[in-house]
Parts: sequence; structure tokens; C-alpha cells
Amino acid sequence: MRDVYLKAKGAIAYVVVETREGDESIGTAFHIGDGYFVTAKHVVEGNQIRELSITQPLRASTGYHNNHLSEDIRPRTLKIAGDPILADGDVDVAVLRVETAESIPTIRLSSTDDIYQNEDVLLLSPVICVGYPPIPLTTHPFQVAVDGKINALVKVRGSRYLTYVISATSRGGFSGGPVIDESGIAIGLVTESLVRDNHPVEAGFFTCLSISAAASLALESGWSPDCSIFYEDIDSLAWVKLALPDTVRLNPHTHDASIYVYDDDRDVCVSFSSHDTNVINIAESAFAMICPLHERQLVENELIWIPKGNPCSSELERAAISARDALIAAGFRVVSERFSGGRANA
Repeated sequence: MRDVYLKAKGAIAYVVVETREGDESIGTAFHIGDGYFVTAKHVVEGNQIRELSITQPLRASTGYHNNHLSEDIRPRTLKIAGDPILADGDVDVAVLRVETAESIPTIRLSSTDDIYQNEDVLLLSPVICVGYPPIPLTTHPFQVAVDGKINALVKVRGSRYLTYVISATSRGGFSGGPVIDESGIAIGLVTESLVRDNHPVEAGFFTCLSISAAASLALESGWSPDCSIFYEDIDSLAWVKLALPDTVRLNPHTHDASIYVYDDDRDVCVSFSSHDTNVINIAESAFAMICPLHERQLVENELIWIPKGNPCSSELERAAISARDALIAAGFRVVSERFSGGRANA
């Protein structure tokens, strides 16, 4: 994980703000490309940003007798263009853009949407967290890197995004920093410590918000990465996972049935999955009321349906919602859902 850190460190900055009360506070932000930085909303919301600075050389040097720093890799203070862009509601994400980002490394964001995530894949996988928690008696903001593992994948009340619990000590100043996996990709954004009542931050669980939240806001803010850097997966037009009440009560990440619609403007297919054929029939009938389907066919051990005619993405989405509502009426609950809007909205 040391190599992962060395590649990422020059993309990570500290953010100094002045609060409404006149106090100074510090958080973290990181560069995702084209001058866009992401951070936690609570770091900047309602505060005056005083400084955004990178303390680490932009290129790693592991020798004991280093040469002097060249101009292009020197630590630097960045000038922010405009005001921070804040996520709506309780989503603790903000985006900053700087005027000049030449030579600044970038940290890639995971393209894996929350709906694909799986406890069996994520739990106990190694990660690093990097940020600027204040260290008592020190003279400057120093970058701190900690390694850990993903201990749990949880859903927090009121949040539509997943939260990861990390095996590290929670400290103020990490907020807005990246949680990076062993491939060097950011999978989370440090946001808050899950703690009871007024207990200190250090007594809570160190958590990060799924990077899907930051990616969504960055895309809305004008970040336009090449698909080789970040893949939006707009062709997965609709995906709904549903579960029976007992399943949801015991594990909110598992599902008993799903509805999936793929549309790449050339090929369209629909799938309904469940161990119960009656459930499949309910979803199929409700979907077909809005968007008629050809007979189901078996393709690589998976049942798929092809819509008749050439339905538009909005019609396919309405049909998926109809199928979802029919299963809800049959006693299912939505575990997770994703609607991309299709290529018409890309």
C-alpha cells in the first residue's frame, strides 16, 4: 500500500477555513482531474475558505539524497475559482475547482455504483486513508496516512449512499480525504465519525461515504472525465433490487428479486430475476402493460426479454417503475435502485 500512497500524496491538499464563530478549522480535499477537487460539505459549508494547499511534492522521491525540487513538482497553494458547489440535502460532499492544475496528480474515482457493491467482495479488503488531522504541538499541517481494512458496509439513516466502516482511529481533519483501495482508486470520501450522543470523535467508528456521491456531484458540476478514467454506466438504464420483509430485516444488502433494463441505443434487453416464477410473472406483466415484450429467451443461462418496437428510454424507465410497484404491492421492499436516465440525458 506504500506505493499506492506515494502515487496519491501529491493530489491531496489541506483546506483551512474560518468558521462563523471566527475559529480556524482544517479539512482535506483531493484532486480528481481538470482542476476539480472533492471534499466533505461540512468542511466548507458556511465557512470562509482561507487556503487550499498541497504540502507534498507532486512526484515521489524515495532516495535518501534527494535533489532539490523543480518548479513543476514543488508544494503549492492553489487559487480556487468561484464558490464551492455543495451537494443537496444531507449528502456530505462538496466540489471545488482551482484556476490552475498543471502537473497536479489525480486520484481516480471508482466507477462502481453502490448498487453493484457486495459485502463478500469488500469486507476485510485493505485501504489507506490520507488527510490532515491536526497533530498537537506541531508547527504546520502535516499529511497523515493510515492503512486499514473495510470492517463493514452499512446504511445510515437518511442517506441514499452506502457508508464504509474502516479499521482506523477517527480524527478531525481527515474529513474530505480519500479512502483508496489497493489498486489506487478512491472508493470513499471521509465524512464523519459515527458516534453516540456527545462522545468524542475518536470514540466513534471511522467511516467514509461511498465515492458514488462525490462522483455524481462532480459530474453535475462539469467534471468530464474520459470513459477510460471514469465510466458512468449510462447503458444500465434501470436496476431495482427488492427483498421480502424478513430478508430486509436481517440483511439490507441482499435481495430476493431484481429488475434490470439495458439500453445502449442499439440493443435493448430486460431481465427479471427471482427464485419464484410467480414473482417473475408479476414483474413481466406489469412491465408489458407499458412496454410490450417478446417471449422470454434463455441467453447464457439467464432469462431475458426483448421489448417490441423501439421504445424510448423514458418509456422503458416507466415500465421498470411499473414492475417495481407491482412487486411492492405483492409484499416486496426496495433494497436499492438506480436509474441512469439513458443516453438521451448523457
